[in-house]
Amino acid sequence: MIPNHRLSEFQNDSMTPNTKRRKYISDLVARHGYARVTDLAENLGVTTVTIRTDLKYLEDKGVLIRSHGGAITSTSTVRDLKEDIKKKANAVPKKLIGKEAARLISENDSIIIASGSTMVAFAEEIVPRENLNVVTPSIRIASRFIDMPNVTILQLGGIIYGNSLSTRGAYAEAGLETLHCSKVFFGVEGFDIKSGLTCATLEEANLTRKMMKSATQSIVLADSTKFCRRGFGKICNLEDIDILITDSGLPAEARNAIEAIGITVILAH
Repeated sequence: MIPNHRLSEFQNDSMTPNTKRRKYISDLVARHGYARVTDLAENLGVTTVTIRTDLKYLEDKGVLIRSHGGAITSTSTVRDLKEDIKKKANAVPKKLIGKEAARLISENDSIIIASGSTMVAFAEEIVPRENLNVVTPSIRIASRFIDMPNVTILQLGGIIYGNSLSTRGAYAEAGLETLHCSKVFFGVEGFDIKSGLTCATLEEANLTRKMMKSATQSIVLADSTKFCRRGFGKICNLEDIDILITDSGLPAEARNAIEAIGITVILAH
């Protein structure tokens, strides 16, 4: 929800009502990266039709980009940040998402777990039933299971990237060529109906696509703040995955649109 107290910024000036609203919207989107139509309409006391008209005007001016259910900044791409920084953001939703994902692991399963802060949170929730094979490029995730005798770890090789403490590149991709797992779990830096699934780098996108080819099911773990954000590297279209696990902050209209293209959406509570 957009903070109501910010509306006072525009109460005592000479701007027209349209200009006041649009300045408020553009400032808020620039500050937070995203705003929802329903929140804007409620806090500004206007209809959603009015807000959508404002968003179209601001998009035509190059101020923002309209997205499903709201708007994002015109520069809302993400960077390849250190995992220690990313794990502090939305820690509670990530833990809840990890718990939901852990329920999908079967007895004697073979899974691929990608790198990233959400994947580490997921790995911490896994209690293996019987035997478990884990394939991962992440050193942190491999370390999580190192003392579990019923877990076999296949650490993908290659160049180690310090930001994520994981491997990428041709050597990591080659390690997947002779494998097949039931599921691949991976995170994203952004997901959107139009833009699909994206991450911060092309190398990570390439490796994730290879992981998807080596698994029967593709399962994405992403908190709702990733909705309508975009990374530099495109992984795939949204319809290329099977399951999306996110939190209850995902707008209802977005959930309906995602489910309409055949994806199972699980909301973690």
